Amino acid sequence: MKEVVVIGIGNPLLSDDRAGIVIVEDLEKEGLLAQFEILYTVGFELLDKILGYKKAIIVDACMLGQKIGDILEVKVEDIFASSKLVNSHAMHIGTSLKLGFELYPDLMPKEVKIFLIEVENIEEFSKNFTPEVKKAVEEVKQRIKQELCL
Repeated sequence: MKEVVVIGIGNPLLSDDRAGIVIVEDLEKEGLLAQFEILYTVGFELLDKILGYKKAIIVDACMLGQKIGDILEVKVEDIFASSKLVNSHAMHIGTSLKLGFELYPDLMPKEVKIFLIEVENIEEFSKNFTPEVKKAVEEVKQRIKQELCL
């Protein structure tokens, strides 16, 4: 099995929704020891990217009614245990992962960590984050770097 894959999910054209993509692009430029992938949708594409890895780190934007810029660090089991995650991409991520664990238990990562950033603006076409999301993006990059050094 390969070691670690880091996946950023989002729309590269929409202000805060692009947070996961920017994080992965920035980390990849640093030459860290991991495979870096970008997804624009969640579904079977997610399984294609994580099968065969020991660890997967997934980053996405969410709108769960938290404070803008809040960072939620969740595991697969948290997604189905918390009703507050139902209205985010996390449910789609969780559904894809659950299916993967049922269909390909030997190929799925033993550890999956999901970082969700509460965002404000997912409708405006812009290359600029809202200030709170920009700060959260930097924080998540640091957390992932720490994960990769463990």
